[in-house]
Amino acid sequence: MKRGKHYFVADAHLGPTLQDFRSREKDFADWLDSIAPDAAALYLLGDIFDFWWEYKHVVPKGYVRVLGRLAQLADAGVAIHFFKGNHDQWTFGYLEKEIGMQVHDRPFVVQIGNARFCMGHGDKTVSAGAGHRLLSKMFSSRLLQRCFSMIHPRWGLGLGHAWSARHRMSPTWTDSYEEAVASLCRFAAAFPHPVDYLVFGHLHTPTDLTLPNQARLLVLGAWRSYMQYAVFDVQDEAFSVHTHVINIK
Repeated sequence: MKRGKHYFVADAHLGPTLQDFRSREKDFADWLDSIAPDAAALYLLGDIFDFWWEYKHVVPKGYVRVLGRLAQLADAGVAIHFFKGNHDQWTFGYLEKEIGMQVHDRPFVVQIGNARFCMGHGDKTVSAGAGHRLLSKMFSSRLLQRCFSMIHPRWGLGLGHAWSARHRMSPTWTDSYEEAVASLCRFAAAFPHPVDYLVFGHLHTPTDLTLPNQARLLVLGAWRSYMQYAVFDVQDEAFSVHTHVINIK
């Protein structure tokens, strides 16, 4: 089968401390298997992991099935783009070297066929409160990262997962969902380059809007809640949103 489809997914929030993690990881791995025959590229739009921290000689527990599938896709020639989310921003080379992903810190623009896409996680394009801005600065501090890496993984990963659970249950990036969407629309309106599609995650709630400039703004629903993904078919230039159907055996 010809590889001509580009797949987009966000906010799987995979993590070994979460309830039903094993079945959720299996569902995500099964979806990766389903796209393998025709995928040309896969865009992981942030928070694929509920918490991810790379120690120099320690691989975080869990994720084996998903990481294995991603490595198989990369080995088969599928371009995999991993956008750092606010829950899995601490990548230091493992995903690039071991899996073969391309890792991105910020939104970027790419030409796919005859269409131009701007994509990213979305946390850097949504207006954030003072508390979230302070956390972002702390988390991106090289000094604080080095200090955290000195904590034994048993305690460091435990702290990370505890923070992630608390942050996920009490989002602080904006005052409301409506304000978050309005912030994304302002970002799109002020974007300096003309694009056909803007695709993000982060808000967890599906959103599909046509902007005044006729660009389409799509916020993917969180995989962990909606099992939603998007596909752009280069051959027929169709961009569509789908829900993964679990194969019960």
